[in-house]
Amino acid sequence: VTTKMRESLQVRGVRVSKGTLDGSPSLTVSWIAVSESGVTYTVWYSTNSGTITEPPFGASVLSGIISSSATLTDLSQGTTYYIWVAAVTDRNQGPYSLRTSAITFQAPPQVQGVSVIATVSRRKPSLLVRWTAP
Repeated sequence: VTTKMRESLQVRGVRVSKGTLDGSPSLTVSWIAVSESGVTYTVWYSTNSGTITEPPFGASVLSGIISSSATLTDLSQGTTYYIWVAAVTDRNQGPYSLRTSAITFQAPPQVQGVSVIATVSRRKPSLLVRWTAP
């Protein structure tokens, strides 16, 4: 495998966006597609940071991705995930992308006993909110 071929399979521009607060935490990973034809992509993700250029042993894997994005689901709340992407042909795998990371959303604490009292007057409108701390 030539260096030039491996460079043509280098995935760049990896970005991560967070899912929503409802349901299970998720992260959507996107990247700039490589110019080679017949390429699929593999995404590795882990709570272990590995190195900047290589995922740790035991990282979770999504493979056979044909688009330039993937969604990681069933993740833990408020957790940092480290992510690497590589392009794959039928002959070889390109180098790993540089590591990127993101923290999943943490559900806010549930507040009990909320009451709201609003007073509207011309002189001094006010709003009083009372709750029981979690």
